[in-house]
Amino acid sequence: MAELHFNLVMPVSDNVKNVLNSLQNLLGKKSSLPNDPRLAQLCEKFRRQNKKKILAQSIEESRFVVMDTETTGFKVYAGDEMVSIAMLEYIGLTPTGREYVQLINPKRLIPKESTAIHHINDEDVADSPEIEEVLPEIAEFIGDAIIIGHHINFDIRFLNKYLKRQISCQLRNPSLDTMLLFTTHTGRIGHYSLEEIAERCHVEIVDRHTARGDALMAAGIFVCITPLLSAPHSSVNHLYKQQFTHDPTKEEITP
Repeated sequence: MAELHFNLVMPVSDNVKNVLNSLQNLLGKKSSLPNDPRLAQLCEKFRRQNKKKILAQSIEESRFVVMDTETTGFKVYAGDEMVSIAMLEYIGLTPTGREYVQLINPKRLIPKESTAIHHINDEDVADSPEIEEVLPEIAEFIGDAIIIGHHINFDIRFLNKYLKRQISCQLRNPSLDTMLLFTTHTGRIGHYSLEEIAERCHVEIVDRHTARGDALMAAGIFVCITPLLSAPHSSVNHLYKQQFTHDPTKEEITP
């Protein structure tokens, strides 16, 4: 009996494409570049990024981007979304004046308990762009910079979720966490809020729980603590590695 072969062509939804891409990544297969030339260029740039080369640069010559985000909640992969982002550019410990600040429409309701913290409500973001519209701008601003922030992995996880979904890439930039740098310098293990560390570093607390205000405070902490841990001509790697060590003989920052 002759075999019958059927070629069925079925439309594939975006959700199915995302699932397939995720499976490819789990299997170690490299996903294809986006069709949009701008997005494809960004993706290729991230893939070529050399973390070791970035870390080998001296602190005084390196480009840093201090970042903070506000979100609908803390569940990155369970429905929460970004509602604002702020990024400040530094060369060494000197601000360049370049910054990126943007409200983002999360395409979902903002819980009242979250609004109570960052004071951003549904009306504030109703006419703001969605993350897909501004993600290329965010990625281009970050470029090959070292990313800095307080509990910065939280912010990076949100961005990576979007980048993976939109351009099949993730950030490979090295990051510096201001809380870890603080515990390294003081030798004190624990969880410290942005306000607590800002006060010890004599950094003015302004516009707390706004993306730009918190980014400014994180930047002030970075500028205060970095010279206490590394010389300007030292490599970023020297600073990067220290955030994972805790020396109880270190002294407190002078009040």
